[in-house]
Amino acid sequence: MIRLYCQTPDGVERTTQVDAEGLDLDTIFWIDLFTPTDEDVQFVEKLCGIEIPTYDEIREIEATSRLYTEDGARFMTTTVLSRADTESPILSEISFILTKNLVITIRRTDSYSFRVFSHQLLRSSKISRDQAFIGLLETIVDRQADVLEKFGAELDRISKNIFRRDEHDLAARKKSHASHALKATLQDLGRVGDLLSRQRDCLVNLLRLLTYASNEIAQGEDGATLYSKLRPVNRDVTSLSEYANFLSSNVNFMLDAVLGLINIEQNETVKIFTVASVIFMPATLIASIYGMNFTNMPGLQSDYGYYISLGLMLITIILPLAYFRSRRLL
Repeated sequence: MIRLYCQTPDGVERTTQVDAEGLDLDTIFWIDLFTPTDEDVQFVEKLCGIEIPTYDEIREIEATSRLYTEDGARFMTTTVLSRADTESPILSEISFILTKNLVITIRRTDSYSFRVFSHQLLRSSKISRDQAFIGLLETIVDRQADVLEKFGAELDRISKNIFRRDEHDLAARKKSHASHALKATLQDLGRVGDLLSRQRDCLVNLLRLLTYASNEIAQGEDGATLYSKLRPVNRDVTSLSEYANFLSSNVNFMLDAVLGLINIEQNETVKIFTVASVIFMPATLIASIYGMNFTNMPGLQSDYGYYISLGLMLITIILPLAYFRSRRLL
């Protein structure tokens, strides 16, 4: 699908009509290619006189394949985290092409940032290529900031579950299966950590794109570049990158804490079995002695030998049990 954004006397208009004869290229400042077909790509190539990169070329990870200049146009590709509000977030590639008079975007995901910026754009009276490009980047950065804020709130919730000290919650935790709760917490941390690593990669790609785009000559200004106009966006992305690093360190800290709690729980289980084996060891020794098949054994012929051995075993169980209870080992 092709969306053409044109500047008219009445304001900004959007159209999907691709009649080349009726189009005035001078009025177009943004061409949005959303899951383009071969016909759409050929139309834009003929209209702008450039070669549109294929989807496989867009997905390449080399810096020279994502940031380059060709046919008088500047080609830039970045990745963004899409569908962050769903259960299956994905990384999607977005390509920006800056020509002399317009900006071209290529994407295969229905991005929330594009929908928001498109609605804002249609309410504008006058806009240029540079304003559309910078405004779109600002909207993308704002969306990525919202995603990071969501991750931060999720980590706060997980942190409270890990380190809570409320007596009622502790009692409920002891009654419930703590291992299941810790396993669920570990899964949540792993999911957030994985999304954070993807988000950090997106921010790095955005910084590279902004640095490369800063060398583009600003429209309508002789010799001036987009560096000064992109500085606020660059600062925002840098601050988001620092915040993402902070959240990643929190994830690592909480992962260590959860693993420590799991080890403590396992040690508690092992301790119970160890104390139980010590408690029953004297009784087992007595039973083993009187279970030997010798003719001359003390008390073997006594009418009370069986009850005496049971009493001894009971005493040897009660005494260690009372000792361990006094030491709060049980």
